[in-house]
Formats: sequence, structure tokens, C-alpha cells
Amino acid sequence: MAWIKRNLFFVIIAAVGLGLTGYCGFLLYNSLGENAGVSNDYQTKFSELTAMQQKSPFPSKENIEAATADQERVRSFLGDFRKSFAPFPPPPGEDEKGFSTYLVDSLARFRTEATNAGVELREDFFFSFSGLMGKLSYPSGNIAPWMEQLQEIHAILNVLYNAKVNYLYNLQRAPVSPDESGTDCLPVSTVTNQWGVVSPYKIVFRGFSAEIAGVLKGFAQSSNCFIVKAIIVGPDTSVQPVAVQALLEPTPGAPAAPARYYPQQRQIPSGRSGRGGIPGPAMQRPAYVPAAPPPVAATVAAPAGPVTVLTESPLLVTISVDVVKLKASEH
Repeated sequence: MAWIKRNLFFVIIAAVGLGLTGYCGFLLYNSLGENAGVSNDYQTKFSELTAMQQKSPFPSKENIEAATADQERVRSFLGDFRKSFAPFPPPPGEDEKGFSTYLVDSLARFRTEATNAGVELREDFFFSFSGLMGKLSYPSGNIAPWMEQLQEIHAILNVLYNAKVNYLYNLQRAPVSPDESGTDCLPVSTVTNQWGVVSPYKIVFRGFSAEIAGVLKGFAQSSNCFIVKAIIVGPDTSVQPVAVQALLEPTPGAPAAPARYYPQQRQIPSGRSGRGGIPGPAMQRPAYVPAAPPPVAATVAAPAGPVTVLTESPLLVTISVDVVKLKASEH
């Protein structure tokens, strides 16, 4: 202890130096560990680079630029693709009472738009919702799907009204609840998969070829996705087709073509003298035939105008169409 007291300053310096040496050793150990980790990362990146250099195509600057351009084209295509799957506006949230009022107002609006477009409807036509009319209560879980179907039907009706179809016979949709049946609903249901929702509809209307073309064009150019699955066209037997006008016949009482006159021949009997009193063979010479009277010019009536040879008859058209909606995550 006496030595420590005599050499206290030296002992303190030795203790501090020993501590610093230990701390430096600790730092060195940590640095060696970090260096080993960096070395491992380097080896991993180097292996990845070597693997990329051996791939085909090689990730050169030109190939990277080409890949970037392809990504831009894909983004542009997806943008145009999504335009054909424009989502329907979200329906308002309604309770049972509000849905009853909304349903009545929507059907009245559909009928008014049909009248303005010149499309005829039955008096008892309720656009596939006749089974819901007059009900006092509705299942709360079915209100939202019914609201979506009203929006889809409105989009379908806009196509039919813009095409000016003559008469809308029927419109059917997929049932929402098991108790929906009859002429309002189809024997199929809505299909939902990982990409979206497919709702089937069936439309029956009367029109001519121009109206059919207008309906198909409207479905093709719509911002919503409509897929025409089938179309059946036939004559509409409920409407008497327009009779085809007969071709004009020749005017009755017109004078017939004048008869032609031909010279008649008369035989001179043998035994009579020919020239110079010499008997000769029998000779023939034309007999005297009076000249035919000149033909009388017939008065021909002027044509009455263009004649309709063929007229188009009304057609009964049945179209099966699917409404495709992407899920919210795919918009």
C-alpha cells in the first residue's frame, strides 16, 4: 500500500491506460464484426451481379431502356382497359322506407324516359321489379344489391332508348333473394370471382335492323362493360307486317298489236296458154291483197312513280347481356 501511495500518479495512469486498451479492443471487435457483415453483403451482391450478367437478355443500358418503355406501354394499355370498366356511381344508402320511395321514383323515371324516347311499354311493366311493388318490408341485406341492379338497368335502358327501339317487351335480371322468381328473374345468379362481379340480364324488344345495330353499338361504346352473350332475331308475329306492294300491271284495255298481212299465192291451172299461146306448166303468182290499214297509235299512261318492291317487317329481338364490374381493388 505504501508503494501505491508513493506511486499513486503512476497507478492512476496505468489504470486509465488499461481501461482505454480494453475499450479499444471492444471497438476493434465490433469493427471486425461489421466488416464481416459488409463482406457477406458484398459477396451476396457480387453473386447477384454475376447471375444477372449471365442472364439473357443481358441487363445492359439499352435493355433497361427497352424494359422501361414496355412498362410505359403496359401502363397505357391498363389505363385504356380500365376505361371500358368504368364503375357505376355508388348508390345512396337507404333503409327500408327510403328504398321503397327510391324504387317507385326510379321506375317512374324509367317510364318517363321511355315516353320521351318514343319507346312503348306495357301499362304493368315494372322493369323486372314487379315482385317488389307494394311490399311493406324488405330484407335489409338485399337493399344494396337491388340498388346496384337499378343502376345497371338504368344504364341498359339508356342504350335501348338511344337506339329508339319500338317496344320493350321484357327485361329480366338475376335474383337477389331465393323467393324472387317468375318473369322478373332469370334462372341464373350473379357470379363473383377474384376480379369482379358479373350480372346477367335478358332483354326482349321489337325493332328493325337499324334499331338492332344501334343497340349493339351502344353496348360496344358504353363506358361500362357490357358483354353480349347471345342475340336471337326473328319476325315479330304480334304485329301484322306491312304488305308488299304489287308491281304495276299493263294498263287494261290497251289495243293489241296490229296484225301483219302476208301476200297470198294463187295457182294457175295447167292447160292455159302461157306467153305466145304456148301451153306451159302450172304457174303461181301472188294474188291481189288489199293493203292493211295503218295502225292506230295507242295512248300509254305515264308511270305513277317509284314502286316499293320490298318493305322491312318488325323484328323480335332477344339479347342476353352480362354487366361486368371490377372489384374496388382492381379499379
